[in-house]
Amino acid sequence: MCEYCSETKATVTKLDGDEETECEWISEELGPGACDKPAVYFVSEWYVEEHLCAMHKSETENEMKEGVADFLEAVGFSSELEMRPIQAEETCDSIVPAGTGWKPCDKKAVFAKYVLNNSALCAEHVAELGYKTPSK
Repeated sequence: MCEYCSETKATVTKLDGDEETECEWISEELGPGACDKPAVYFVSEWYVEEHLCAMHKSETENEMKEGVADFLEAVGFSSELEMRPIQAEETCDSIVPAGTGWKPCDKKAVFAKYVLNNSALCAEHVAELGYKTPSK
């Protein structure tokens, strides 16, 4: 495990009384929209999404510059990320074309792709994720 994998940072804030949105919970079984309760909290969470070799780090940065970030934001996904150098022995998580299929890159990873995820969640799902809620 790299030095950043255990470094998840989350901020939970209560939505203002006039803000109305549904819970953005995504279930593995049901997918997005699995909860029909109103959101009560806004959660911002930084976490390691994947480990990358130098080549895949450059490819990811180029894709973000070429408009992938704008597209992700437009469809409701966060596009904020940081590339952090790592010391740990990790393998690149990228999947690359190989003949007629795809295979893992398997080169040594030298960066952790640290991403920001923002979601509006109901009280039940904030609690299920183990986040402390503000006492407001």
